[in-house]
Amino acid sequence: MKEIFKTFLSLTILILISALIYLAWIINKGEFTSQYLEKFINDRFKSEKFYTSIQNPIIKFDKKKKRIIVDGKNFNIFSIEKKKILEFKNLKIHINFLPLITQRKLVTNKIEMIEGKIDLPAVFGKTLKINSILLEGNLNLGDNEIIIDNFSTSIEEDLYEGSAKLNLIDFLAEGFLTKVSRKKIFYNLDLDSENMKFLVNENEFNIEGNATLGGVDIVLKGKKNYKDKNKFISKYNVSGKIDENVIEKLVNLKVTPYIKGPIELNASYLIFQGNKETIKTSNKLKETELNIPALGITKYKGTVATADIDFNFSNKKLKEIKIINYKQGNNEINGLVKLSKEFKPFKSLELNLMKDTKKISIKVLRNKDLNNLDLKGDYFDFSKILKETFFEEKKEDSFLIQLQPLSIDLKAKEIVVAEEKSIYKVDAILKYENKIFKDVKLNAKLNNEKTFNLSIKPKENSRELIITSDDAGLFLKTFNINKSGKEGEFILHGNYDDTEESHPLNASVTIRGMRLEKAPTLAKILNLASIGIVSALSGEGILINKLKSEFVLNEGVLDLNKYEAYGPDIGFSNQGKIYLRKDEIDLEGAIIPMVTLNKIIGSIPVLGKILTNERKGIWSFAYTITGNLDEPEVKVNPIKTITPGFIQKFFSVFKTEKEKKKN
Repeated sequence: MKEIFKTFLSLTILILISALIYLAWIINKGEFTSQYLEKFINDRFKSEKFYTSIQNPIIKFDKKKKRIIVDGKNFNIFSIEKKKILEFKNLKIHINFLPLITQRKLVTNKIEMIEGKIDLPAVFGKTLKINSILLEGNLNLGDNEIIIDNFSTSIEEDLYEGSAKLNLIDFLAEGFLTKVSRKKIFYNLDLDSENMKFLVNENEFNIEGNATLGGVDIVLKGKKNYKDKNKFISKYNVSGKIDENVIEKLVNLKVTPYIKGPIELNASYLIFQGNKETIKTSNKLKETELNIPALGITKYKGTVATADIDFNFSNKKLKEIKIINYKQGNNEINGLVKLSKEFKPFKSLELNLMKDTKKISIKVLRNKDLNNLDLKGDYFDFSKILKETFFEEKKEDSFLIQLQPLSIDLKAKEIVVAEEKSIYKVDAILKYENKIFKDVKLNAKLNNEKTFNLSIKPKENSRELIITSDDAGLFLKTFNINKSGKEGEFILHGNYDDTEESHPLNASVTIRGMRLEKAPTLAKILNLASIGIVSALSGEGILINKLKSEFVLNEGVLDLNKYEAYGPDIGFSNQGKIYLRKDEIDLEGAIIPMVTLNKIIGSIPVLGKILTNERKGIWSFAYTITGNLDEPEVKVNPIKTITPGFIQKFFSVFKTEKEKKKN
C-alpha cells in the first residue's frame, strides 16, 4: 500500500511538473497542437441541435493581453441531421488566461471567423457568403447572456458594425448598428447608416433607424419573417423625399420629362416566396411637377396631389405598375401598366381617368408587328400633342414615336384641339408609322353640329390629305388658324411627299361664302388705305365669295405661293411665309376696293368695260404684314394704278362655274 501511494504521489508530481513545464513551454514558445485538443474542443461545443467540427486546432499564448488563442482550420457547424449550416476556413477564439487558471472557468473575449458561408434558408433564403466576422465582449457560452461590445461583419462588399446583447434562454438578441454599408441593396441603390437599432427573436428580425438609400435620406423600418413566410419573407417600410432620378434608378424606368421635382414618399417593400417582390407607395406630390400630354395631365409645383402606386417585381425584374389612385382636385386616375424586356417602355397599359365628371378609358396592347391604342371617353385634351406633331420638331421620346407602328381607335364626346377649342362626337381610326400618320379616317362635329372630316390615304411615295367642313369660319377658329371667319364651306386637298425626309405638304384650299368679322389685321389695312368699309367688320362682316390658296408646309414653315380672295366689297391677294415654330409672319399683298370705284368706272361705256374686263376693280393698295404672328406690323403703300391685264390676271382664279364650263 505504501509503495502504491508512493507510486501515485510520484506520478502526480510528475504530471504536475510536466503540466508546469508544458504551460511554460506554451507561454515561452508560443503554440501547441494535439488530437486530444481537437476532440476536446469539438466535444465542448455540442448541443441537442448542433455539433461542431474543427481541424488542427493550435493553442497560442498572447503575452501582452494574457490570452490563450485557439486557432483552428475548417470550422464547421452541423445540424443533428448532419446538414452543414456553417463553415469557415479559419476560426480564432481568445480565452482569458487568469480565469482559466484561478477559477477553472472558460471566459471568451474575442472570436474571429474568416472566409465562410452560412446556409440557413429560414433566415437568409440563400447561402450567405461571408468575408469575416469579429466578435468582442463577454462571449462565455456558459452564461445565459452574452454581451458583444463590438462586432463587425464583412459580407462581400457589405459591412456591418455595432454592439449586441444575446439572451440564450429566450433566443433573443438586441443591439445597435453603428455602421451599415450595403451595396446595391435594391437594384443600383446603396444603403448606408450610422445609427440603427435591431431586435431578433425566433420568429423575426426587426431593424429601425435613419439611413441613406441611393444618397437620399430615409427612415427605415425592416422586418424579416422566419416563421410565417406565407405572408412575406421580408418587409421594409421607407419614408423620405425622392425625385425623378431616384425613380429611374429604383425601377429602371425613364420618367423624365413627365415627372420633375421632389416626392414625399412612404413605401413598403415586401419580398415574397417565388422570387416575387412588391413596392407599395403612398406619395405626396405637392412640390412635384407633372406633364403627361397623352393623358391631359398637367400639374404645377404647389398644387396638392397624391398618388398610391404599387410596383410588382419577379426575378428582380419590374413586371407591373399598378396605379391604385392618383388624385388631384376632382381628377382621379387608376390603372395597370405591364412591362417586359421585349417592349420598351411597356407592354400593355390600362388607365381609367375621371376629370371632374368626365370619364376616359385608355388601353394600349403591344405586339411585334403592330401596337394597338384604344381611346374612349368623354373628354381628351390633344392640343399639345397636335402642336408637337404638326408644328414642332419631332421629339424622339414622344409617346407616338415610342409606340409606332400604332393603330389608334378613337371615340370621344369632346377633344380639345387648340387653346380650349374643341371638336365633338369624334370617331376615328388612325395608323401611325415611321413618324407619320399613314392612314387616317376621322369624322367629327364642330360646336354647332356642323361637320368636320379629315382623311389621309396612302399612295405610292405620297399620302393624300383631304379636309372638309360645312362651316369654314368655325373650323378655322377651332384649330386656331384664323379667328375672324364665319360660316362658309371649306375644302383642303393636298399631298404629302414621302420621298423627302421632312414629308412636305403641298396643298390647295378653297373657301366659299365665308364672312370676315372683326379681323384686326384686315382692319388695319383698310384704315391705312382709307377704304370705308371697316365698320362692316364689326357688323355682319365682309363677305368673301371665294378664297383660293396654295401653299407648301415643310418643317414648320408655311410657304404661301398663292392667296387670292374676292367679294362684293374687296378683293385681296398675298404671298410669303409664315414661320409656325417661331410664331412669325412675313407676307406682302394687294387689296382692291370694289364698291365705289366699280360704280364710277362701270358707268363709262367703253373705257369701263376695257378696264374692268367685265369684272370689278381698277386699282389697288400694296401692303406688308411682318413680325409676331399675333400682333404683326402692317404697312400700306400709296395708291397704285393697275392695268387691265393685271386685273384680269388677279381675278382669273375666281372664274365662275359657268365660265369654267364655257372653257
